[in-house]
Amino acid sequence: MTRDRFTLVWWTLLGLTGLVLCGIPLFDLLGFEFAFVVGIPLSLYGGACGVRARRTLDPLPAWRRATKQVLIASLVPLALITLNALRVQNCDYLEGLAFYAILPLTGGTVAAGWGVALGRLAPRRGVWLFALAVLVTTALAIRRFWIDPPVDAFHPLFGYWPGALYDDVIHIDDRLFVSRLEDLAVALALVVLSGAERSLGWLVRAAGAIALAGAVYSAAVFCAVHRDADWIAERLGGRIETEHVVVHYPWRWKSEDVRALADELEFAYAELRDFFGFDLSRKATVWLYTDDRSKKRLMGARRVRIAKPWQWSFHVHAPQVGQAVLVHEMAHVFSAEIAESPHHLSLYRGVVPHMPLIEGLAEAATWKTDRLDLHEWSAAMRAIGVAPPLTEVLAPTGFYGRNSRTAYTLVGSFARFYRDRYGTDALAAAYRAGAFPDIERLIGEWQAHLDRQTLAPEALEFARARYDRPAIFGRACAHEIAALRAATAGAKPEEALALTERVLDHLPDDVRGRHDRLAVLMRLGRWDAARIAAADLIEDERAGAVARALAVERLADLNGLAGDLAAARTGYTAALETAFARSDLRRLRIKQLALDAGEAGQRALRYLALPRRNVEQRVEAGAIVALAPDWPAGRYLRGRARLEDEPIEALVDLLAARALDDPSIAIEVERLIALVHFDRGCHAVAAPRFAALADDTRLDAGEALEMARWHRRSRLFGARRGAEPPPVVCDTLARVLAEIDTTAPRLDDAAHADPPRDEAAE
Repeated sequence: MTRDRFTLVWWTLLGLTGLVLCGIPLFDLLGFEFAFVVGIPLSLYGGACGVRARRTLDPLPAWRRATKQVLIASLVPLALITLNALRVQNCDYLEGLAFYAILPLTGGTVAAGWGVALGRLAPRRGVWLFALAVLVTTALAIRRFWIDPPVDAFHPLFGYWPGALYDDVIHIDDRLFVSRLEDLAVALALVVLSGAERSLGWLVRAAGAIALAGAVYSAAVFCAVHRDADWIAERLGGRIETEHVVVHYPWRWKSEDVRALADELEFAYAELRDFFGFDLSRKATVWLYTDDRSKKRLMGARRVRIAKPWQWSFHVHAPQVGQAVLVHEMAHVFSAEIAESPHHLSLYRGVVPHMPLIEGLAEAATWKTDRLDLHEWSAAMRAIGVAPPLTEVLAPTGFYGRNSRTAYTLVGSFARFYRDRYGTDALAAAYRAGAFPDIERLIGEWQAHLDRQTLAPEALEFARARYDRPAIFGRACAHEIAALRAATAGAKPEEALALTERVLDHLPDDVRGRHDRLAVLMRLGRWDAARIAAADLIEDERAGAVARALAVERLADLNGLAGDLAAARTGYTAALETAFARSDLRRLRIKQLALDAGEAGQRALRYLALPRRNVEQRVEAGAIVALAPDWPAGRYLRGRARLEDEPIEALVDLLAARALDDPSIAIEVERLIALVHFDRGCHAVAAPRFAALADDTRLDAGEALEMARWHRRSRLFGARRGAEPPPVVCDTLARVLAEIDTTAPRLDDAAHADPPRDEAAE
């Protein structure tokens, strides 16, 4: 092939790649996704250029020449995506250029070096050797993904793939930078070693190139580029093994916290054994991390919790007792027993992972509940017209094309309905086959089941705010906006305001961004600007009823803090009319009560309207009670603030808060009292309290199910502690209850009751 024809063919391929990407959401702007995809053909072009350049030049000049060809060719897709910015918003073009430089440009340069070296090694088969090298390195990356914990992958030519689709924050961090330096250093060593001369100068250059590659490799190991299971386990440092799980955790964690998490994992196992009807054939391996940053560095996923069923393992950051995600991820491990080996996954047409079934099964087994369960949320979506056709969601492309919360809810509801009607074996068979039988009939039955659900109008509006949002593929500047919001969470007020302003520069009508800005303005004491921001949201009908109600509440906060109690009262009453979440109902009711509580009420308004850190909250809550010692709402606020560090005092405050005449607050008080006992190891007292809550007629069905789950959890925790004496604090809690709470079961009576049974196991 002549040089001109060779160049024309590759430039055409690169141009077509750029044009196609310009029409695909998320890939249609200069960012990570566009850069990654363009990097594939550009690297192949670089390798071909390297093989051709070695024919007439020495290695280093040949590499320079091939690299120049790569850089010129890269301008074709770059020009197209830049012109596409006239049609599609680009939130951070400079960051996109950085991704373009570090992924396709660097990859093409490395590939050119490989091409030169392989072309000199086998002049007649250089192209084939390069193709083989691409296949081998890609296979090695896939193998590492398959056998080791990390889900992200570094590749010498294609750069980096983050692994988790829903991780919407992707940065150019030190790992990616060092990895690319390593790729360039290895390419340099290969080019130098491919030289035919054997002079002293050549030996010096070769030794230097090898030393450089070795040094950068060491830096890459230090920066967590090269990781396997043993490396991650060593970095975490902690390990505990129970009957059914092996847990790796950060060694700095407190032993009592680790033990509680191990018991929680055993509880999750028992719940899932009851759902699936079998035990695992081997122990599950659980990897726990302190936060999303450490998890990203060690295994590649940031905010997404991930399971690898074929490894019987999963990864979770910031784990907590009672966290539904632990059950969800362990459900993926249980699903490995259902599917065929070696993949242990449900496959769509036997080829690709069938994510709607994989996630639907896990959601059905977890069955998360708050005021509504998955059936009721699905019914609400149908009622307000935001539920997509289930046939589309059950297709892999349709599943990823929807907002994750919407997709997970619908497939979870459908899988649970199918299991409850036709049995666990039928659901397992569908999972194994990668398809439901007679799907149209089943969808009709499921929809009829949803249409029988009874929902309050407030629930429908809350569902609209919860589910009416685009998927990551449909969001403008998804990564940039996510990064700005993540940075806002830990920023100081002035910095947070600047970050929210940047979000609104990109998305002027973004409801969440406008509310974030309003909250920051209130924290900064810029009352006039906050009033204007709240009024704009209230008047914007497109913002939705829930967002507008929150703006009404914040405007009422401003009025209350300014002393206009009548206007504040009107605002809180209006907000209560549309509130649905229990937390919203409690907060608004306390604010209403605060309007009639004088100076203590004013401090309570500031406490609720302008949130502070935990230590400051305890101090401020104490000041509220000091002003009005007998005010039940103040005692409630102080009781919540004391829960973690002062459980005895928190219990006394919460018992005093029972005088509040509000169902949502009363339910929460009883839940917190039970939780105080559970957290302090007094499981024999916590269990009957949670059981009583499960029978409380003031709770919705989903809430009652959750309290019943806490009852089972308390019994299992107590059973696992066996004959151990209750913690000393339990005696003090018992005395407090005996003096104040005449309805409480006595600790000594509970301790001598029948031993708790593992109900989930039965």
